[in-house]
Amino acid sequence: MQKVRFMSWKARSSKCCGYESASSCTPRVSLRRSRFPQSGVLVTSLCLLALASHGLASSSFETAKPGYEFAFPRDYFEHPAYAAEWWYYTGNLESADGRSFGFELTFFRAGIDRAAPPESAWDADQVYLAHFVVTDIAEGRIHYHERVNRRGPGLAGASEAERSIWNGNWNVQFLAGDPLRPMQRLSAIGSDASLRLELTPLKDVVVHGEDGVSVKAGGEGQASHYTSFTRLRASGSVVVGRDELEVRGLAWMDHEFFSHNLAENQAGWDWMSIQLDDGSDLMLYGMRGVDGRHDRFTGGTLVNLDGSQRHLMADDLRLIPGRLWRSGETGAAYPVEWRVEIPGLGLDLDVEPLLDAQEIVSGSGLTPVYWEGAVRYGGVRRGEPVKGQGYLEMTGYDRQVRLLR
Repeated sequence: MQKVRFMSWKARSSKCCGYESASSCTPRVSLRRSRFPQSGVLVTSLCLLALASHGLASSSFETAKPGYEFAFPRDYFEHPAYAAEWWYYTGNLESADGRSFGFELTFFRAGIDRAAPPESAWDADQVYLAHFVVTDIAEGRIHYHERVNRRGPGLAGASEAERSIWNGNWNVQFLAGDPLRPMQRLSAIGSDASLRLELTPLKDVVVHGEDGVSVKAGGEGQASHYTSFTRLRASGSVVVGRDELEVRGLAWMDHEFFSHNLAENQAGWDWMSIQLDDGSDLMLYGMRGVDGRHDRFTGGTLVNLDGSQRHLMADDLRLIPGRLWRSGETGAAYPVEWRVEIPGLGLDLDVEPLLDAQEIVSGSGLTPVYWEGAVRYGGVRRGEPVKGQGYLEMTGYDRQVRLLR
């Protein structure tokens, strides 16, 4: 049985460490307008990329091992003892007039393996990236922005003291309250899109895997510590171009920290968040080998309507790729349609994208190319019709993924 230790919220200052203007504090890249950032952005990105390329390694960092005891709210925030970490917010939103949007706001942290501790706030011991995407389904396009930052004097971070995850003025603020279901306020402003949401967890935080770890490969430490909010009620506003709309919907949040690369025989992974209309949620992932097949470290989690959960192993499920979409930018061919079969749950689902072209290509080169997009689900569960929504992520289709250098 996995041990989870809970801590109560303490009174903290609500002062935000970010900046009010994105342009004044951090680079911003829109790959839909140009493959290359502006000159100042390019210099900053290349400097941080050089630091990360020379310093990112797992040798001096802790690895994810069985027996980890989660403590909340502490474990919602950063773990600099580990080499890498990410916080993924994704979701499907709809305006009152029926206009549909997908969104992604992702914060990445990458530790730099230094021989000596930093001497000033400007010394880089961590590199922080953030991706912000609004997918306008009706218009058939994505609005993508990227930021790269060092920690600096409050430029980026994920602090329990501040109860905040931020990069410049893109941020998520955790509110005081139930440590298992903290409300969260999300805000991101880009040049051609912005988003403000209030997120209310409808279920307790979920710990994935067994004994505190989600195993990704067979080597020692090739695992992550992995938690999620699988069903967040979302309400707020989205701005695309000159249009500002009030929106509602469902969101999902993933948080992982780790210090491993994929195995040499693994190319990447396929991941799905599934929010079904019967109130159940599933997180599924397939660790994909260089031969294109999912290996024995594939798995997932079922989260029932009442919040109870069940760990799923590779033998419990089948993820079957279908129709391909080929990127005109990278040439990668992604299976944007899938079939999900979980016999033990009597569940068969078809997966369809709301838009084929949802590939993300990082301007900094610090993250792998990946496809991340809004999808719909439809099928049967124990003979009864079921449908749902969620997100699909696919990596390693342009080249083998290497998370640490």
